[in-house]
Amino acid sequence: MREVPFADLDVDDVPAFLLPERSAKEEEAPEPAVVLPSAGNGLRARRRRQRRRHAWRRTFGLVLLAVAVVAAVVLVAVHPWRGGNAASPRQPATATRAAPLPSSAVLVQQDAKGGAVSVTLLVANQSGGGGHVVLVPPATMTEIPSFGLDGVGKALGLGGPSLLQVTLENLLGVPLPPAVVAGDAQLAGFVQAAGPLDVDVPAQVEQTDPTGAVSVLWSTGPTTLVPIDVPRFLSVRGQGNDLARLARHQSFWTAWLAHVAHDPSVAAGLPADFGRVVRQLATGTVSYETLPVEAIDGGTGGDEVYRVRQADLDQLMRQLLPGISPDRIRVQILNGTGAIGSSPRVARRLVPAGARVVLSGNADSFAYAQTQIVFYDRSRQQAAERVRQALGTGRLVLSRQPLDVVDVTVVIGKDFNG
Repeated sequence: MREVPFADLDVDDVPAFLLPERSAKEEEAPEPAVVLPSAGNGLRARRRRQRRRHAWRRTFGLVLLAVAVVAAVVLVAVHPWRGGNAASPRQPATATRAAPLPSSAVLVQQDAKGGAVSVTLLVANQSGGGGHVVLVPPATMTEIPSFGLDGVGKALGLGGPSLLQVTLENLLGVPLPPAVVAGDAQLAGFVQAAGPLDVDVPAQVEQTDPTGAVSVLWSTGPTTLVPIDVPRFLSVRGQGNDLARLARHQSFWTAWLAHVAHDPSVAAGLPADFGRVVRQLATGTVSYETLPVEAIDGGTGGDEVYRVRQADLDQLMRQLLPGISPDRIRVQILNGTGAIGSSPRVARRLVPAGARVVLSGNADSFAYAQTQIVFYDRSRQQAAERVRQALGTGRLVLSRQPLDVVDVTVVIGKDFNG
């Protein structure tokens, strides 16, 4: 990796040794003589000094008067002294990305290889029932800290639930509750109490075996789904793409939530927080959304992958967490110590502070003693300071080499103990 040149914030002037050297002729040439006028008797100089003193006194008096007026205005504005009326109520504070999604849960279906075959975000309304069910395509490309750009579902197999957690939080931009990770048997157990579910299959689901023979698993239209078949119903792709598979997820959630609404006790076997959110959703209208993505070329492997439509995702998150600011600091994380897992720990600190990790990798050396927080334009110095405060350590550095893809680069040093 090519080393990025850094410049200390305190060294902004051009050093003397970088200035062009003067020639010997320039150094030896004598300065031209300057003829000074006679000093005179000093009367005009004394008058000028008197005028300056009078002008300074008038200016100082005006400044004192202005300060007094401003102080009086501030006191009147702060204290409710106007006619005995109560002070106007303060406006509610806008939501921050440090605040987790309220009444939310994440359900992750894990396949036999350890990856996430489905990721579902549940967000119940804070007042009343109902809420949102957001279906996340596992092949959504995002930055997995320490591992680079890959499908979000791969994070579970690469680093377990903790890496998946920070990857999802970085993708969505808000802290999330710990995900409920369920294998096929556990997922079937979640819906066992509800019994058979009447689902509406949006498109015929076919499967091709190694010999080329095609079998129909579920035909289009109404069908009855027994609990043991739920994991396969949710995971098998069939002949369509992953977005078509997620349409099947909506039919499952609609049927299951209808059972929970009729008999809340069928959710008694769920993990406590997850069950509470499911019961809240079941008591009102539920809005179903697929994470806003667009299909991109999957390369030679043949698997379709998806790219996030960031503006649409920001709009969706503002619906789920009203008042949230759409602006996020684009951050690159470079491991400057070689410590395993340091990049996800940094990301876990930065996401609540309003950062989005867009690149990660290793620094040019593993010998960094102090964390470097590099920014590339003086207009981003305040953003760099927010990053430094979130990490609790580090030194701000201005790079003279511009970098447009990120606002701030964090080079992790040994002083970071996150």
